[in-house]
Amino acid sequence: MDKLLLFLTIIPIILFLSFSTYYDNKLKNISVEYSKDHENLKAASGNVVLEQLNQTSHSNETFQKDKEAIEKQYFDLKTENEVLRQENERIHSELEALKSELNSQKAKFDKLYSMYQQVQNSLIEANEQVSGLYVKNKELCSKLKASGGSDAC
Repeated sequence: MDKLLLFLTIIPIILFLSFSTYYDNKLKNISVEYSKDHENLKAASGNVVLEQLNQTSHSNETFQKDKEAIEKQYFDLKTENEVLRQENERIHSELEALKSELNSQKAKFDKLYSMYQQVQNSLIEANEQVSGLYVKNKELCSKLKASGGSDAC
């Protein structure tokens, strides 16, 4: 009986040790697989984060380039605007000077035209006087001839 009892005691211990070993190995395998999967997940997450960081960096570089291009265009347009504004002011001042000169020339023209009108009126009056004197001269000559005077007319 002692042997039987010993055998009955050893068998559950052996079974217990076998099952413990078996489950310990399974648990280690699961733990190792979990560690591998965890590392893979970390690497994949890291790759995703790195890819997003690269995209963000690329977007930032593109933004900086676009910003620089826009700033350059703004500066160029601002410079061109300043040049055009100065040219516009110069043209306006030239226009004002030309208007002033035109008004001066117009005043001179009006004065000369007025003088022309006076001379023309004087000539018309002189022509009328000459015509009147011619008519008087003819009358006087015909009276002189009629009274028996000389033909000197």
